[in-house]
Amino acid sequence: MNRFTQKIIILIMGVIFTIIYCEFLIYYVVITQCSWPTPEKTNDQSEVLKTLILTDTHLLGPRKSYWVDRWRREWQMHQAFKTIIALHEPEVVFVLGDLFDEGEFSSDQQFHEYVYRFYKAFQVPDHIKMYIIVGNHDIGFHNNIRRGSAERFNKLLNSPAVQFLTLKSNHFVLLNSMAMEGDSCQLCTEARQKIDNISEILKCFENSSQCNKLDLMKHNYSRPILLQHFPLYRLSDGVCAEPDAPPYSELYIPFRLKIDALSKEATEDLVFKLKPRVAFDGHTHYGCLLHHSYHNNNQNIDFFEYTVPSFSWRNIMEPKYMLVTFTPNSYAVNKCSLPRETTIAITAVIMFSLTFFCTYRKRFLSRRIAQIKKYNLIT
Repeated sequence: MNRFTQKIIILIMGVIFTIIYCEFLIYYVVITQCSWPTPEKTNDQSEVLKTLILTDTHLLGPRKSYWVDRWRREWQMHQAFKTIIALHEPEVVFVLGDLFDEGEFSSDQQFHEYVYRFYKAFQVPDHIKMYIIVGNHDIGFHNNIRRGSAERFNKLLNSPAVQFLTLKSNHFVLLNSMAMEGDSCQLCTEARQKIDNISEILKCFENSSQCNKLDLMKHNYSRPILLQHFPLYRLSDGVCAEPDAPPYSELYIPFRLKIDALSKEATEDLVFKLKPRVAFDGHTHYGCLLHHSYHNNNQNIDFFEYTVPSFSWRNIMEPKYMLVTFTPNSYAVNKCSLPRETTIAITAVIMFSLTFFCTYRKRFLSRRIAQIKKYNLIT
């Protein structure tokens, strides 16, 4: 094998390894650094529910992007999600809304294509359950929801306005935030009725001796976990002190209630009726941890709210997801990062540079030696 052939082989192998590392292996390197947290007050690991929570994937549409951009973002999220599923093996996945960037503007055909792309990018094995919550980019804000949009989303993605789940004795309430507007529209009216029904069910779980429904007496009571797209009532992200909170230029921008967060009335109604032990939401694309304390009829309702950062590199420099373990009496949260695009780019540049150096090092060294000899002869 001559020297030229050796150089070509080294160059090709270096380029192939760089592509494999930056497009596949780097996700394993970063994601493997995160692990499941251990909840307190549990001795039996079989009681622990392992939950993956992510939000704001924003699959791009034809109006605001080009096909290359769409392909690149979906490839990144697909590789990240596939790696998370392979390494962490969650039992259940919750997606907290804004699956699509242009869902509210999509025709039925475009929306069907959107759903196909979502399930192609976020595939889960049959033994893992995925529950999806609607966001404003999926059907529009309350006043902009077109006729049939909410029903279309529910039909294709199995996401009703209000959903009540019990998984390993943990109770979950999944909400359509746009249905919390508080007016008399059909969507909001039906959502309020379902919330009232869930409130009665939880009271029955808590006081089974006063419950006449035999099928409900079989469940143990624990305060529910609240999952939705909008954050609960807050005036701005200025209360957020997480490292991944919004940049200072955006931190104190006042929230538009019912658009950037739930109204105070809707939040209090949910808290007093459901008495959540923790809440998870998205929408802002940045992280936030907020402690809530409400008082009602001599009863204190205290809980933490976690706002989950976006899962898309188009929305945030360092996308994230959450690994959450639940038992009926406790929970634990671990916020995990995905690779930064800048890290991937810098890594690729360094590896390509090393490849070219290793390929042509003899030429570089021989030139350098010749320059040194020439300099010595002159002096």
